[in-house]
Amino acid sequence: MKRYGLLLFILLVLYFIFLIRQDIIDNLELKREQSRLETSLDREKVLGRGLRQRLDALKQDSEIEKLARLRLGLVKKDETAFKIIK
Repeated sequence: MKRYGLLLFILLVLYFIFLIRQDIIDNLELKREQSRLETSLDREKVLGRGLRQRLDALKQDSEIEKLARLRLGLVKKDETAFKIIK
């Protein structure tokens, strides 16, 4: 009778392991995805900080003037613009 009890116990343990197997696999996959998303979030936070700094810099008149001169070729009144042709 003890053998049947031991066999029943082992079968019961194996049955529960079989039941929770997929939950364990899902849990591991979720942990991997969480780690990947945290890394991505950190990267996006760094990018956001850089963009905020750039936006703060663009709020200054000197930065706007610099961009207008470089990208649009604008000059101030009474200035002479020269274009160098290579």
